This record gives sequence, C-alpha cells and structure tokens, in this order.
Amino acid sequence: MSYKILLSKSVYKSYYKITGKLKLGIDRCLSYLEVNPTFGPGIKRLHGFPGCYRFQISGLRLVYEVHEDVKEVRVYIIRPRGDVYKH
Repeated sequence: MSYKILLSKSVYKSYYKITGKLKLGIDRCLSYLEVNPTFGPGIKRLHGFPGCYRFQISGLRLVYEVHEDVKEVRVYIIRPRGDVYKH
C-alpha cells in the first residue's frame, strides 16, 4: 500500500517557485516517498526528531514526517541546504 503525500502551504509556495530540472527531481522524490519514505538514497533520519526525515535533492532538502499508522508523509519544508536547518 502506498503512502499519501501531504504538502504544507509553505511547501506549495516553494514548489511553484522552482523551475526546470529541479522541479522534475522533486516530482521524482515525491513519487519515491509514496512507496518507501524511510529508506533510500538521499534519505536520512533527523536526530532528535522522532519520525522525521530529510530527502536530499541536489542543493535542496525536503524535511518530512512519516505517520505509519495512517500511511501519510507530511512534507513541511523545501529549502536550500544552508537555510533548511535554521528554522
């Protein structure tokens, strides 16, 4: 069974500002997260935040939380690597 992907409002805004190959990479990332959100290339668990992970796409990071009980992945942040961990 696949996971449902939920995007926050800030992620929608960030997504529509991105163009070109990077947007295709994010699309591929989101389709990968539907199948296996906790393991794969570019995925790492965030220390100190249970259930939270990050997915590396080129110079961007997606920060998301996995809810196994309801099969949901909630994406909270899409930002450049240098900015993502400041908030």
